Formats: sequence, structure tokens, C-alpha cells
Amino acid sequence: MPAFTCGENSDLNQYWFSDNTIGTFVKEIQAQSKLGVAFLSSPSLYFSLTDEALKAKSKVFEYDRQWESDAGFVFYDYKEPEQISIALFGQFDLIVIDPPFITEEVWAKYAQTTRLLLAPGGQVLCTTIVENEGIMKDMMGATPVKFQPSIPNLVYQYNTYTSFHPTKFLDEVNPEIAIEAADPKRRIERDLLDSGKQFMSMAQNRPGREQEPIIPVARVEKSSWDRVPEGLTEYPEGGAPPVPAEPVDYGPEYNAVLARRTAIAEASKLIDSCCKPLDKIWKAKALVEKAADAEKKAEAEANLAGIKKLHGDMLAQLAEYKERFPEREEGTPGDIVCRAHEFFTGAEDISEQDFKKVGPDVQMKYKSPLFQIQKTLLAELKNLKKAAQVKKP
Repeated sequence: MPAFTCGENSDLNQYWFSDNTIGTFVKEIQAQSKLGVAFLSSPSLYFSLTDEALKAKSKVFEYDRQWESDAGFVFYDYKEPEQISIALFGQFDLIVIDPPFITEEVWAKYAQTTRLLLAPGGQVLCTTIVENEGIMKDMMGATPVKFQPSIPNLVYQYNTYTSFHPTKFLDEVNPEIAIEAADPKRRIERDLLDSGKQFMSMAQNRPGREQEPIIPVARVEKSSWDRVPEGLTEYPEGGAPPVPAEPVDYGPEYNAVLARRTAIAEASKLIDSCCKPLDKIWKAKALVEKAADAEKKAEAEANLAGIKKLHGDMLAQLAEYKERFPEREEGTPGDIVCRAHEFFTGAEDISEQDFKKVGPDVQMKYKSPLFQIQKTLLAELKNLKKAAQVKKP
């Protein structure tokens, strides 16, 4: 299978799967679909299909117009989830979804689109963070499978969710994900050591969680339209496909605050990510101690060294934010990042039991204060935006 070689665009939150992950997904997709696949915001998988007959019946729904010359390209803006040609309603027996954002509000938009495109009896395959398991079950009727995708340039781990029982391709642990347990529930408990239980509790008790999982609605019967029937328009509300809005410049002060808030959010994600290798380090140390012979011990030590390097790389990234936030007054981003970096630098040398006692402090001491600062900056951004709009003629 040829590698997907398009560059990532961080402005569009584009982070591609690894070649091995793409290959595994393609095998599963081609085993599941007969009618055709709708790839929502997942171009790397569409362009990696090896079944040309299936590809001819499939579409890639994408915001990035670099691929618009492809016959299967459909411009798609998730903010207008129902601006889809009626000729495509109910035409796909598999919907593959990998949104650029992970919030419940964004997933609700993709669910709207899925209801339009899915054929009766159709299924969904989604990728998102482990914290979204409840959202996937409620909105998509999908549950996690054993296979986790590898996304080399994304700092946090995704799960794969399907509304169908997978074949062997997704029913096996991804060897790229080091020392991952096969049980999704145990993975979730480990990955969310510092914040998952609180997040899931809040998510499960939010109002408006009573919606039913997606029930495919055939808005049109399966057809082979090559034109719009008389009396109908190409789009539900008529007119032409939506076009991307031009970016609005709200001034240098707004841009500076936005950049600072973005940097704080990135630092917060890194703090969250620094927890994950610790569990792997402890398990790898145990394998070294239990090694039965020199060969297995050498292999276990090499594995431990690799995981420690991963943890060291994350710490190096976190250290960069110490330079980006030079202030050291108590409660400032610089102070919080410095304290977090110092904590994680020594964390791999303490026992797993001791870490579990202090681990919840990560949320209280580091992530929560950064989140509060982000909220303050968001309010400031809203005020600056309003002020800039007022000044416009």
C-alpha cells in the first residue's frame, strides 16, 4: 500500500495516522463495506483504499480543498452539517469519522451528517479520545475495540469505536502502542489516572444526554442519480455548496491573547500526557525484574529505555513552555509549568503506589489552575472581539 504523503496542516488540526494504522483501517473498511464509504474528515483513509471498485462508490467529505480535483471529493464544513447534496442521502453503508476537534458539540454536528448519509443497516467507525467513550455510545451507538490508532504527531492517545463487531484487523492490539492492555476498560482507567473519573462523571450527568443512538434514516432510496430530479435543488436549502468564510482579524491585542491562550492549552495537554508513560515505565521495570534469561532481560531493558526516552521527550517539550512563560510569580503559567516539570522529572523514580497517592494532585495543582487562566483569557478574547466589531464601520 503506497504511503499517504500529504503534509499535515496544523491550522486545520490535521494529524495523520501512521502507515501501519492506515493499512489496518483500510483492511477493516474494505471488509465491512459493499455499497460505499463516506469518509468524514478522514482523507488519509480514502486515498489509501486499494479496492478501486469500492473507492469509486465512496466519497471523502473534507474542508481542505487541496483534494477537490479528485472525483470523490465533496466539500464539507462540519459547522453546516446538513449542507449535503440530497443525491448522497442514504447512500453509504459505512461512515468513517475522524473530526479535527474532540468536543461533544462538534461530534453532534458530525452525527447530524451521519444520519443523512447512512443507508439502512449501515454502520459507523470513529476515532477520538478515550474520554469520549460515553459520547460515542450515546450519539453513535459505538463502543471501543482493541485496536488503538497510532497518530505520531498527536500527543494524546485515541481509541477506535465501532457500531459493529470488528474483524480480526481491529480485534487485535496495535503493536505500535507500547505495552497496552487488550481490555478497553482497563486502558481507560490507566490513561485517565488524573482526570478521567471526574470527566466521565460530569459527562454522564449533563442535561440532554437522553438522545437515542443513531438510527439510520433513509431520506431517499438507493439510487444512481447523475442529475438532480426536476423540482428538487442540489442542496436542502437550495443554492450552492458552502464556501469557507474569510478569516477575520480582530487586531494585534486579540491575536496576542489568543496565542497565549493556545500556548497554555498546549502546555496543559503536555502535562496530561506526561502521566501516561509513567505507568508504562513501571510495567517495563517489572518485566526487567521478571526476565527469565539474559536475552529477555536485554529485550525488556531496551523496551524500558525506549519508554524512558518517550517520557524524556515529553519533558523536553514541557521545558520549552518554561521559556515561553518567563514569569515566575505564584499562580502564573510560568510558575505552574515549572512546578509540573519538576514533579514529572522525578516521578519515574517513585513507586506506582506512591504516585497513585499523589497523582490526583496533578489535576488540582497544575491542570485546574491552567484551565482557570484559559477561562479568564477566553472572556478577554470575547471582549476584544466585541470591541473590534464595534469599531468597524
